[in-house]
Amino acid sequence: MKYFTTTIILLFGLTVAASAQMRVGYMDPQVVLDNLPEKEAIERQLNRFLDSRESEFEEKAIAFQNMLARFQQEAPNLSEEESRRRQQELQTRDRELEEFQMRVQQELEQRQAELLGPILQEMNIIIESLAAELNLDYVLNEATSEGEMFLLFISDDGRENLNLTDKVIARMLQ
Repeated sequence: MKYFTTTIILLFGLTVAASAQMRVGYMDPQVVLDNLPEKEAIERQLNRFLDSRESEFEEKAIAFQNMLARFQQEAPNLSEEESRRRQQELQTRDRELEEFQMRVQQELEQRQAELLGPILQEMNIIIESLAAELNLDYVLNEATSEGEMFLLFISDDGRENLNLTDKVIARMLQ
């Protein structure tokens, strides 16, 4: 038991000593992306893609709405079998609309990944290079994907010396 306690204390001491020497940088990748000239071209390409798909979706949605309105108008005069058949057809069309939306979302994400992939890869190379130059052990993202701040406290010295965002922007614009 004494050996176990001594080992725990020793490991705790080594962990504290190692963490005291740890250097952590941080950055905001979204700010980097927002400052790149390629961002506007990428946004235009994605918006063109969405516009073309949106008009296609609107056509399908209008056809569905017309079919639904026609069914609702004619429903009192339809046989039970015909009513059931047309309801099934409406459900199929509704499902097709949902599947179309999901496909468009997947295609958009794929196009975004294709367009941003090389930029993100370059950003990662620059981050790794800066981390090596500054002897950083870790580089954290300043905010979560939802935009919430990840870092709760940053000293003034840390803001000045450990924020890599402007350095990454400068290198990406070279």
